Amino acid sequence: MGFDPSQVLNLVGQLGGNHQQAAQQLQGMDQVDPQQHAGLLNQIGVDPQQLQNGGYQQHLDAQQQSDFNGYQQGQDYTQQQPSFGGGESRQGGYDQQQQGGGQGGYDQQQGGGQGGYDQQQQGGGQGGYDQQQEGEQRY
Repeated sequence: MGFDPSQVLNLVGQLGGNHQQAAQQLQGMDQVDPQQHAGLLNQIGVDPQQLQNGGYQQHLDAQQQSDFNGYQQGQDYTQQQPSFGGGESRQGGYDQQQQGGGQGGYDQQQGGGQGGYDQQQQGGGQGGYDQQQEGEQRY
């Protein structure tokens, strides 16, 4: 059973893997077969057994939603700029580590955004109390 490369690339992105590297490796393929391409799938962070046995079905189903902005079938994957919901920009929460922008929470480490308490920021942002920041004045 084969999968369209765009489905696999979207799965890599949904799982938080390096979808851009995967796009380079899957570019030009017509189908991705979990048995035949098991080594490649493992390399890009997809379990070939789980893919073949339906373990990723909820992710594949999510790709069918109208608001899903992943890779598009039949186009040059290396030129596309898909967007996946998690990890890039989030809001709030406790003890959360963020690398993108986001809005506050407690005990948060983030690369920018609006602050909460006991926050460590390395990028810009607006502060809260007891912050440790690089490149900004303490309040």
